[in-house]
Amino acid sequence: MTEQKAPPQTPTLTVDTVRQGVTKDNNRRSKRRRRCVRALLLTFFAITCINAGVTSLLITWRAPTVVSFDMKGTLDRFTEQAAEQSLDEEQTKALTVRFMDILNDELHTWQGRHDALILVTPAVVSGTADITDEIQSAVAQKMSAGDGR
Repeated sequence: MTEQKAPPQTPTLTVDTVRQGVTKDNNRRSKRRRRCVRALLLTFFAITCINAGVTSLLITWRAPTVVSFDMKGTLDRFTEQAAEQSLDEEQTKALTVRFMDILNDELHTWQGRHDALILVTPAVVSGTADITDEIQSAVAQKMSAGDGR
């Protein structure tokens, strides 16, 4: 005698289960699946919000301050003052090189101390602090003190 395997029994379907579209076992499984998906989505959104907050803080924290400096006005002022002195060509060259070195050092020092981005005045429309007077007075002090660097 050969044994025949009976087909697996499926739960009987009633009008209510047909309306719901699932049997009781599938209903429990889908509830578990929905809870799991809901928990995963909630975790995903929480992590995304935390990452967005941390990223915006880092961008704000590391953004340099933007300031302006009137390079043309400073050079014009130096040229006028140098022209008032009676210097020969070699002395004028030495004075100009010394002035440019001091100006460059002062700008780099100010930029390092204030973590700032220095733009020339024509590149700025509005909304930045002007550091021209501060830099000019520091350069003038170093030039009058005879401090070459």
